[in-house]
Amino acid sequence: MLQDFQKFVRENGLFQKKDRILLAVSGGVDSVVMANLFWESGVAMGIAHCNFQLRGAASEADATLVEKLAGELEAPFHLTHFETTRTASKGGISIQMAARQLRYEWLEQQRITGNYDAIATAHHLDDSIETLLYNFAKGCGLHGLHGIPVRQGKIIRPMLFAHKEAIIHYAEAGAIASREDQSNKEDKYARNYIRQHVIPALEAINPAFRETAASNIRRLKEAEYLMDWAVAQLKKDLTETDSEGRLRINLERLRQEKAAPTLLYEWLKPYGFHAASLARLLHSTARTGAMLCGPAHRLLLNRGILLLDFLPDPESETMLHIAPGTPEVILPGGRFEFKTGLPPDVFGKNNNIAYLNLAPTDYPLRLRHWQPGDTFQPLGMQGKQQKIQDLFSNLKLSRFEKSTVWLLETADGRICWVAGLRTDERFRIQSKTAHCAKIEWIRQV
Repeated sequence: MLQDFQKFVRENGLFQKKDRILLAVSGGVDSVVMANLFWESGVAMGIAHCNFQLRGAASEADATLVEKLAGELEAPFHLTHFETTRTASKGGISIQMAARQLRYEWLEQQRITGNYDAIATAHHLDDSIETLLYNFAKGCGLHGLHGIPVRQGKIIRPMLFAHKEAIIHYAEAGAIASREDQSNKEDKYARNYIRQHVIPALEAINPAFRETAASNIRRLKEAEYLMDWAVAQLKKDLTETDSEGRLRINLERLRQEKAAPTLLYEWLKPYGFHAASLARLLHSTARTGAMLCGPAHRLLLNRGILLLDFLPDPESETMLHIAPGTPEVILPGGRFEFKTGLPPDVFGKNNNIAYLNLAPTDYPLRLRHWQPGDTFQPLGMQGKQQKIQDLFSNLKLSRFEKSTVWLLETADGRICWVAGLRTDERFRIQSKTAHCAKIEWIRQV
């Protein structure tokens, strides 16, 4: 195994002989064997252990074993204790997610302060196979099928060449002491279920499944490389950057590509747009007016061109402008659809649909969130003014719910619809109404 380890490190350029590496050692057989392989290779190293205080005396015993190992290997020992349960509860995240965040943040701090060149974790080939199966089951693109990457920034994974069985055999042959986390046997964790049930079922079909999966991971990595190359090449052909530095995508030409949804997603993934929303925009029949908003950017459709732009700075402008003829505006929480025509014979009771009497001079409409002091004239109150804050209070909306409500207002600042709640009396449909706008708020489920 030592030769395989050194070959894997060399072929993947994980570190140089002169580098100092910080090893994340839990006390389990994987990380303990990794530490011994580093020691046998003569690499300068430090050993770091996180006590998540989740398993009582067992957690303390893990820390004791790792500290003893560091002494035997004459490596600096770094130890920390986390209140993991409290962190998870405070952040509203799972115990596993909290432990992961705490672990990697602390390891990076130790790397910097200890002047280490990289952080090594002991993920092995079986971990990578489990990750592939987990991602496949949950849904992912090609990037999610390559298993665990060998390198991510300053994090390296020099054990990805080895199966778990080989690691255990190496530990037994060398009488290397380790501890087993009993939670790894519990089916309540998805990865444990895959390890204990899914992989054995696949091995019943193909006894050499692990070797087959490892070969597939290598092929998928090569396919991923080719896909990334093609995505970059087609981006050069189908996009351009305008004089203001904004990305322009030729949507009509993009639609001719067989992999158009994937191309659009890969180009715009760094900006936080969801694949489903991008696919909807891609297949929109409109040539102008559609808008899609992400966390910090928006996409505007104008004459068959998608223009990527920054969202307005919330400190200077909080409004999204809706020009006449805009078919829809897609937002992180849902989308607005705009249609014009004759008034309906019967009005339904769906608060997410508004029929408004809007004149051409009322455009461009504007979408924004509520601000203190906003008022409108609720339909049915004979023109009486009401603070929107009072409407929220009457409906017993939480602070979070208030922050997600959209207001639709005219060009001169009159609020015509508190989306999903109430329309304004001034814009009600009358018998002589000539311009009826049907606007629907479709929440993202």
